[in-house]
Amino acid sequence: MTNVFVLLLAVAAPVPPLAAPAPSPMASVSAGQAAYEQNCATCHGGDLRGGANAPPLRGVGAADVDFMLETGRMPAAVPWIEVGHLEPLLSQATIDAIVGYVTSVQPGGPPIPSVLAGNAARGRKLFEENCMHCHGSQGDGAAIGFLDWAPSLDHATLTEVAEAIRVGPGEMPRFGERQLSATDMNDIAGYLSAHNARPDVMLPLATSGPVPEGLLGWLGAGLMAFLAYAFSARGNHG
Repeated sequence: MTNVFVLLLAVAAPVPPLAAPAPSPMASVSAGQAAYEQNCATCHGGDLRGGANAPPLRGVGAADVDFMLETGRMPAAVPWIEVGHLEPLLSQATIDAIVGYVTSVQPGGPPIPSVLAGNAARGRKLFEENCMHCHGSQGDGAAIGFLDWAPSLDHATLTEVAEAIRVGPGEMPRFGERQLSATDMNDIAGYLSAHNARPDVMLPLATSGPVPEGLLGWLGAGLMAFLAYAFSARGNHG
């Protein structure tokens, strides 16, 4: 009788659903190719060799493609016009698929870096030495000549900071391992992460380098010129 009861319980128990099979590498590449053709091929070309409206993507590396898509710079609304940091225009799954497809066509370039928040105090010094002159003492962006602009870093994630260091988007120089090691990269990312969480940890204006000091110089010169004009006008009327 006991054996019959156990058998009935086993038959009545719900059968767990079968796990869905993982997509094959070929299926993932095919999905990435379809996403690429829909969102990127018009400018970058069906063969990833670029064209009149966009640079080639062959061999640029996963970090480059991921950075441009994750920061909403691509797909571009207007060719060759690079915008600042926006919300991603594509889903994470679509971004991953496109990155996988582009790197499958021709490997090369820096991979997506593995980054952790490092020593913020040390990162502050590295930021001052390597980043502040373009991105501003507060990391909120600044003009760097003609119509070029170093974007704000207020919303940059750890990975986006690391990717930008390695790929050098836009006018930004590319920093390899010899210029900024993985530890340096982690420390800069950690500093910016701390800043985004607490803006008061940024450098005081008085010690922020040439940008704010130059601003104060211009303000002082302007004030002196105004006072000289005011006294001159007063003397003429007297």
